[in-house]
Amino acid sequence: MPAVALLPSPSPTTARTGRVAVFDLDRTMLRGSSLARFGRAAVKRGIVSRSAVRRQLVREAVFAARGLSPMALERVSASLLQLVSGRETAPLVSLAQEMGPTLALEAYPAARWLLEWHREAGDLCILVSAAPQDLVDAVGSALGFHLTVGTVPEVAAGRLTGRLAGALCHGRGKLLRLHQAVGPVDLTGATAYADSGSDVPLLEACRHPVAVNPDRRLRAVAGARGWPIVRFH
Repeated sequence: MPAVALLPSPSPTTARTGRVAVFDLDRTMLRGSSLARFGRAAVKRGIVSRSAVRRQLVREAVFAARGLSPMALERVSASLLQLVSGRETAPLVSLAQEMGPTLALEAYPAARWLLEWHREAGDLCILVSAAPQDLVDAVGSALGFHLTVGTVPEVAAGRLTGRLAGALCHGRGKLLRLHQAVGPVDLTGATAYADSGSDVPLLEACRHPVAVNPDRRLRAVAGARGWPIVRFH
């Protein structure tokens, strides 16, 4: 397993060290985009119309292939929020909960192995993603993460408002959401796994940054700073 050499050997005292392991979801734990899969499932259920979501799925396909810039992802997120504005949250939450175990089965075997390694070492394992919190919760629970951090849409009277309740969990927003959701967490001894140049702030905050299936920007940063680079298949 290529990633074994990147990590310190576990020891009987590891469970008492309070270390943290942070994993990105899309293109790090999973192939492609969880949100694209969620969108397609929502269309099949009739929760959103096919014509309304088609353009967003095309953009998500671009993300699945090579990632999106922070500004592009913000535009996609804003468009998706408008698509579901005014809709009841219950069907979407139910769909997310149903999809969690299925998506978890699609995780890279190497990523699952690393997660289990950290769990056995006694590390606090956190899954972070720009995807909706309910979807991240469902996938993270099925994979065995201790905590999950995603993007939280604003809800009023059981319906989506088309706005976010806090920061988009992307770029520097991942660090903000992490601290909002988990509280004070010491990342100075943490290990982080992520795939995108937008994840550089998160990786920089952790002692052991690992670039997984990196896009062009992250590959350049990791190469310049000597960060380990691994590829999951």
